[in-house]
Amino acid sequence: MAAVFAVGAAGAFMPLWFADRGLSATSIGQVLGLASLFRVLCGPGWGTMADRVGRRRPVMTTAALVAMTMSLLYVPLHGFTPILLVAAFQGVAASALGPLADSLALALTREGKLEYGPVRAAGSISYMVMTAAAGQGLALLGATLVPWIQALGYGLAAVFARLLPEAATPPAAPRMIGAWELFRLRPFRLTVACTALIQGSHAAYYGFAALYWRRQGIGDDVIGLLFAEGIIAEIALFLRGRRLVERLGPAGLTAGAAAAAVVRWTGTALAPPLPVLALLQLLHAATFAMQHLAAMMLLSRTVPPERAATAQALHSALGQGVPNGLMMLLTGWLYARTGGYAFLAMAVCSGLALGLIGPLRRATR
Repeated sequence: MAAVFAVGAAGAFMPLWFADRGLSATSIGQVLGLASLFRVLCGPGWGTMADRVGRRRPVMTTAALVAMTMSLLYVPLHGFTPILLVAAFQGVAASALGPLADSLALALTREGKLEYGPVRAAGSISYMVMTAAAGQGLALLGATLVPWIQALGYGLAAVFARLLPEAATPPAAPRMIGAWELFRLRPFRLTVACTALIQGSHAAYYGFAALYWRRQGIGDDVIGLLFAEGIIAEIALFLRGRRLVERLGPAGLTAGAAAAAVVRWTGTALAPPLPVLALLQLLHAATFAMQHLAAMMLLSRTVPPERAATAQALHSALGQGVPNGLMMLLTGWLYARTGGYAFLAMAVCSGLALGLIGPLRRATR
């Protein structure tokens, strides 16, 4: 939850901090995009490391401490190059936390020690509280607060990681090719592709929604509430959507996520009035949470337990890191030239995932 708290600060409000430090929209897209791509270089390595030792907690603790340190290094920085370097190192460290936490939660779910949905909902609640509180804080103190919130979140993640239970996962055999053997599994390949298209379509949202809404005259406090509203919808699905999830299955969830993303990003691009924008934010339950649950179901069902952490890290890197990095670069360029119409590119991206629903359904029968 603490890691989600920190990531929420970055996702929702770091672009405002970058803008306050003088970075243009194009430069913000370059920082966010290149940091995501750098993250890919080391993300799978964290999962392989955890699988080799059969333990996730020490790896998560180390990564959280490094990410916290990078957050504090933001505070005195000005200029594109130093900010880019810190963002890159922080991204590499932070890339370990989400995949390893999800891998641990799924492993404990298989052992009957917890249920994944409520655990993931707790992380979403943390994100929601942070974005709402941070929005109010920024309205009073300005974007200078963001790196401090981020550092607090990663510091708490380091503390809590040491308190987590470990799953009874045997260490994996030390084979360098082991990670890439996962791509022989057709469901894994399709999961990565669908996640890349649907979650990658959130790049404009995480990178430029706050700037876009501020330009429309929406205050930082309301922006925080808009982000939090989307998370409330996400939490509702995680907590109360078990029957729907089981009924739709991975392919149905993916189809719902892709279709909702087309509607959401098209509507956002048109700069609707605040009440309509608030309704569109409720679709976050579909665009993010449905695809996340679909991916977790597929990884849990198709990947051997001793490769679970590696699979999560690869999925995160290639399904989220690479596409988000590339889409951040694209949307930074588009936003600088077209403003909110950059969201239309996200609608097209997510719509392409609809073409993979048939193959995904056949692969999971």
